[in-house]
Amino acid sequence: MTAGAALALSACTGGTGGGSSAASPQADQLVIQPIQVCDDLGSRCAQINFFEAVADKLWAQAGLEVTFLSPNRLNDSTYLSIAPGSSSSSEFYQLSFSGGRGAFGRHPNSTRDRGPINLWFVDEIEVGAGLVQYGNAWIDANGVLISDDIFEFNNGTGRIDVIAHEVGHNLGLSHSTLGAGPANNLMSGGGRRAIPNSIDDIFPDGAELGQLTEAQIREARRSSFLLTAAELASINTQLPDQVSHQTVTAAADVQATASADSLVSEADAIALPLQVQLAAAVNSRSPKLQPADDARPVSVPEPSLSLAAWIGLAGIIGSHSLKRRSVSAR
Repeated sequence: MTAGAALALSACTGGTGGGSSAASPQADQLVIQPIQVCDDLGSRCAQINFFEAVADKLWAQAGLEVTFLSPNRLNDSTYLSIAPGSSSSSEFYQLSFSGGRGAFGRHPNSTRDRGPINLWFVDEIEVGAGLVQYGNAWIDANGVLISDDIFEFNNGTGRIDVIAHEVGHNLGLSHSTLGAGPANNLMSGGGRRAIPNSIDDIFPDGAELGQLTEAQIREARRSSFLLTAAELASINTQLPDQVSHQTVTAAADVQATASADSLVSEADAIALPLQVQLAAAVNSRSPKLQPADDARPVSVPEPSLSLAAWIGLAGIIGSHSLKRRSVSAR
């Protein structure tokens, strides 16, 4: 269910936050405030797609109904390409917790441990060579990042379960507890989780991917981020659509309301294929034609070989092949 006008495709151990607080049994509404990040002028924006039907089906097994509110827009080039950091000065921390009500496009009713959940669509989540990061989220606290890379996955079909996965972190779920780990579990890490090609492969249909264990369901349903139907009906969705660069700059100077030592975040990252890594290395040497335009956060992408390691391995294989040819020639 979408509140307001839907915006189609255009332009990844908990702390002491939301998932551990008791909620009423009637609180079964998972409400998400999307925020589209753009450059200072609002002329270049991150892509945005909720994969709403997918998220709704994935969380239906927990008895939750997902609602996306009308998206807000944040015009600030600083946050188009964002680096999850390890302190209260990190950009993700600033977006999630700095400033007053409604700062950085957040819903004015949301807090660190109360919904709606704030979700920022950004152009890129910066990560080490040889990796691509699709999402990042606080565990047991409010805030999700989604990068444009999810839309290019699987030849443009999209990495359709990432939003539902990242929101699960806000609800107190991690990559390694309560049954996460198997390929068919929604909360398994990006390098292990099998990604559905379509909604038809999501549990209980088709390949039955994106499952939740009973323990995960119990934990998620305890989250203080869940709202009742009455709370959803009365929620204030009239936040101005446009949040100016000046407002964001001023908000960044306000003292954060959450301790950086009580927060943990988790990332949805995987290793890029070798050919993609090599192409990226070549492109990085070419001039750019486009204008530049997880408290303590801990990013935990799946282990993978870096670009340098792949190139070194290719060199070893190539050298071995040349030696074999030399012996054969004799």
